[in-house]
This record gives sequence, structure tokens and C-alpha cells, in this order.
Amino acid sequence: MNPINVAKLSLENLRYKIPPLPGPGYSALKVNKDSKLYKECLDFQAVFIKQMLDSMRKTVDHSDDLIKRSQGQDIFEDMLYDQYAKNMSKEAGFDLAKQMYQQFSFLQGLPKKQA
Repeated sequence: MNPINVAKLSLENLRYKIPPLPGPGYSALKVNKDSKLYKECLDFQAVFIKQMLDSMRKTVDHSDDLIKRSQGQDIFEDMLYDQYAKNMSKEAGFDLAKQMYQQFSFLQGLPKKQA
């Protein structure tokens, strides 16, 4: 296909066309922090943060440690980082849970497609 014909192609793929959003979209939705959906979004955010912290922990070099690491220390450290992730999810200002809540709430409010 020559470059001139490519320029004439439509940029819109009709198979994946998204319907127009009603109103201002999901970013205007208020967050109900007491809802079950928001709490589940916070839990997902905590899992995401835990994965990030685990990746960071793997980069630490323990070859010069004064005391040899044990399996108990590894288990305790993993539980400690679980708690760090939960606390960071609630208080550190990550915005992932809020955005997920708004998007899921918006999608739940869309009319269902009739089969």
C-alpha cells in the first residue's frame, strides 16, 4: 500500500466505536468512601502498591548483611510490607482507587444493551 492511500484511511475503526458519554463523564462522580466498591478499589490499590514495593525490595543487595537472613525474617518482612502497602493505600495520596471507583460507578450507570 503506498503512502498516499494510507493517508486517506479513516482514523476511526467502527468496530470499536464507543458511544458518546452522557453528561460530564465519570470524573465528575462523587466518591462514596463508605461503599463496598470503594473499599474493594482500595484493596486492589494496596495489592498494586505491594507489587511495587516487592519489586523495589528485590533490588536491595543483602550480601554485606552482618547477620545471615533467615526464612522467618523473610516472612516477617513480607507481612510488614503488606501492612505498609495497606497504610499507603489509605493515607499516601495514591489516586488509583478513586479513579477506579469513578469509572466503575459510571459504567454501572450506563444503560444495558438489549439482546
